[in-house]
Amino acid sequence: MSTISESQHATKFDPRPTDIIVAVMGMTGSGKSTFISHCVGVDLGIVGHGLQGYTQGVGCYMFPYLESVNVYLVDTPGFDDTNLTDSDVLRAIGAWMGETYSRDIKLNGIIYLHRITDPRMVGSAKKNLFIFKKLCGQNALKHVTLATTMWEAVQPSDGERREHELLETQEFWGYMRSKGAKVERHYNNPESAMRILSKFVTDEHVVTAMQEELVNGRKQLSDTAAGMELNSEYRKIEENLKRELQSRVEELEEAQKKKDDESAMFLKECRKQLDDQIAQVLRERRELNVTLAKMLATSTLPIVRAPGSFDPSAERPSSSGNAWQTEAERPANPYLNTRASGVWRGDEVPDRGRSPAPPYQSNEQPINRWLVS
Repeated sequence: MSTISESQHATKFDPRPTDIIVAVMGMTGSGKSTFISHCVGVDLGIVGHGLQGYTQGVGCYMFPYLESVNVYLVDTPGFDDTNLTDSDVLRAIGAWMGETYSRDIKLNGIIYLHRITDPRMVGSAKKNLFIFKKLCGQNALKHVTLATTMWEAVQPSDGERREHELLETQEFWGYMRSKGAKVERHYNNPESAMRILSKFVTDEHVVTAMQEELVNGRKQLSDTAAGMELNSEYRKIEENLKRELQSRVEELEEAQKKKDDESAMFLKECRKQLDDQIAQVLRERRELNVTLAKMLATSTLPIVRAPGSFDPSAERPSSSGNAWQTEAERPANPYLNTRASGVWRGDEVPDRGRSPAPPYQSNEQPINRWLVS
């Protein structure tokens, strides 16, 4: 996969009525940036390989799909990000969703990614998922695709067992699936990514609960369903920290009675750290008390990253190839049809290894990115 250099030139986010807009969500490290790179067909330099999350704020990436259709993929940071607080993340997503909806720009759907390598649904993954459900709202779930990633890193039997648990547990994916959410496996290749994406190339649009609440309801972020869910998480953290602080205070008093200066010094430092952590939680909770107007006033306006250019005279690839072959060889998924309807069905993959789409120009093209701080 080729790499594209980055340009400082800004491209305005101004999609046409025929264009497709899909948000890509999930916890940090679930493969959002990798998925987007597969769809765009080039290495955008947005894939993180360390412990820290790459995506900073909300990013938008565009590529031509058909002559009259561009696809915009919205890359969102995950909650539990190493560089952003959870309130930062919700503010960034809320600002983007609120601004686009207020401009009558609507999503065609949302893709939520989850690592199949995770042996269990840990606290951070649950938090991401619960906030995501509140952000979408029940009515939007039929426009959501839940996709597992990193199948190449697990034994098929382990992956299938974990997938079954996700689908059969109501608080995980079970409820969303019962309300119309689709389920897919992403096999970390362009064909798989484009197969998932192609199902959103329709004239259907979705308005999320958060958009309704921020724009139509004029609610503060803290009063939206997602904001209240995050506030609930903050309250739990605050309560745990306060319990721990009380224990340290009692231990400090005991150490002072015994004139144990070394222990007392250590416990004073622990108390200070806990005080600082509680203060940080309270600050983050206060940051949710904002209106859409205030969020937009402190956000960077959209810039779109758009690799390559569209050649309207180019012919589409023939349908005689075997783009589905690698997926057909994998274990069957009882919950989905790998040949479900979509734009790409058996199209051959061009030489550059990207999924079928009108060809791009040379590999070194300017790209532009949209960031919402």
